Amino acid sequence: MSKAPPAADGRTTFGNVDAHREILSLADVQFGYSAGAPVIDNLSMSIDAGSIVGIVGPSGCGKSTVLSLVSGLLSPTGGRIERRLDGSERHPLSMVFQKDTLLPWLSAAGNISLFTRFKANRKHRFTQVSADGQAEGGSQEEELAAHVSSLLRLAKLTDYAEAFPYQLSGGMRRRLAFLVAVASHPQILLLDEPFSAVDEPTRVGIHEDVFRIAKMMKITTVLVTHDLAEAITMCDRVFILSNRPARVAQEYKIPFGTERRMLEIRERPDFLELYGHLWHDLSIQISHSQGNGARLPGPAGTLN
Repeated sequence: MSKAPPAADGRTTFGNVDAHREILSLADVQFGYSAGAPVIDNLSMSIDAGSIVGIVGPSGCGKSTVLSLVSGLLSPTGGRIERRLDGSERHPLSMVFQKDTLLPWLSAAGNISLFTRFKANRKHRFTQVSADGQAEGGSQEEELAAHVSSLLRLAKLTDYAEAFPYQLSGGMRRRLAFLVAVASHPQILLLDEPFSAVDEPTRVGIHEDVFRIAKMMKITTVLVTHDLAEAITMCDRVFILSNRPARVAQEYKIPFGTERRMLEIRERPDFLELYGHLWHDLSIQISHSQGNGARLPGPAGTLN
């Protein structure tokens, strides 16, 4: 399949390429509101299909704006964004926000299957993902029920299929919001600090579930986070953005492979070393945003 042709400045183009290659690229992207300083300036990054990438940076630097540009909620004022989708019936893109967007009058299973009500092609073939990552099938109604059941099982929510959101803990609601987003088997998934409202032990457990399901379903995932440990343990690559106007200041490749136990990774010397490097580079950008050149204290209270 051929690569999408280049677009004029400020355009987002769509095309089909090999799903195992680059699926998303931002080239010299610029964005700013009509009255105010630019938010993003000459930001470039490329993302491979099926990978998980993290975006970190100073507060207010424009991380969430990048997701809005990728999703199409905002249009760039310069540069080019290309989403190279594979032409399948998989949904192009889904997004999980920081706050709950679950419908309180629907059960967990009802929220997950909600996307079918808005799908024009009612003959969509649903994919039941088995525990070993293999796709299974059946009649349409059977496939939908099996699809919802398999997702609940993968996120350890089988016993809560008929529970309403208010009956779930914060961690369960975060898992459910993720399942709602992946139910349509999107090619690209955008996560905007979706785990920040839950406690640390619960968050680490969610990280494992999200990482495993995203990899199993081959969903390209872009995660915006303030949590460096989250970015390192969950992602294949991490981009550090500069202070406004944001651009890519550093890019790190994460060497932990596709089979991960998050707590074990956090105890490894190479994790601690990598964390130190990212903290050093991020602290420089944060200090610039605060108008001084001093580095911030490291995680152990020492300067990095």
